[in-house]
Amino acid sequence: MSNEKTVAFIGLGAMGWGIAANLAAAAARGDVASPVTVWNRTSAKAERHAAAFGTRCARTLSDVSRADVIITCLPTSAEVAAIVAKMAPELKAGSLWIDCTSGDPNTTRETARALERVGVTMVDSPVSGGPDGAKTGELTAMVGGDANRRAHPVISRFAKKRIVHCGPIGSGHAVKAVNNCLNATHLIVGGEALIALAKWGVQPEIALNAINASSGRSLQTEVRLPEEVLSRKFDYGFKLGLMLKDVRVAVDGLLSAEESCREGSILPLVKRLLEKSTDEQGYDADYTRVVRTLELSAGIELHQGAATTEHA
Repeated sequence: MSNEKTVAFIGLGAMGWGIAANLAAAAARGDVASPVTVWNRTSAKAERHAAAFGTRCARTLSDVSRADVIITCLPTSAEVAAIVAKMAPELKAGSLWIDCTSGDPNTTRETARALERVGVTMVDSPVSGGPDGAKTGELTAMVGGDANRRAHPVISRFAKKRIVHCGPIGSGHAVKAVNNCLNATHLIVGGEALIALAKWGVQPEIALNAINASSGRSLQTEVRLPEEVLSRKFDYGFKLGLMLKDVRVAVDGLLSAEESCREGSILPLVKRLLEKSTDEQGYDADYTRVVRTLELSAGIELHQGAATTEHA
């Protein structure tokens, strides 16, 4: 049980909505002393969350500034830093700030220093598991910072799969960026492999049936490719532009300029393909549509249960 009395949540996007709902369920069980307060840039969304899960709708950021624990889940670290700058004068000394944003570790370190100046401790705790995992609480949290023990009871309410303390502040965001880089790489390579096999006459679902019982399998071949690409749904729930943002954090922020330009380096190639796909498909397109960019280039569409379509 957490010793924190009040919890506030900022950012009710695809991930934040479910995370805040799980925290609300913890409050209903008595794990926190009062209902969770939620704030969103569009207050109507916070009102809908309050109606659905019994959270309290905050009209302004001032309404959440005195909470013992403030949790953010926003698109980028820049937005977290902007909100911290607005709220800093009103924050309660001794409070804890948990950032679940898939963020930039360098910006996170700067934000942590700004919070430290007003007596607030920060940990970064990006999560993996997608919107469905956020709803069920089956998330993995990658935590950075010195307050892991204090933050752990709160994070455990929405990250029931695993909590990994990665190191000092910003290290959680660094690991999450690399995780998403691997995610995109596996999807791209898997899609390219299925296109190559389709050109040779192998149906994609048959190829996956063999691969997923063999050493080449991954989450992307087992789940994303069949459920999102071969089905033609392209609706996992994570934006292509946000995946590109995370991959840029990994490639531009963690690799040196020399490493990024080195011949044979794979991750910069992934970044460039995601940039092309975002230009073609749009920032808000589902990230699985990066395979659609490969299809368009090859003149082939990958379908499940039907003949593969090849365009002249």
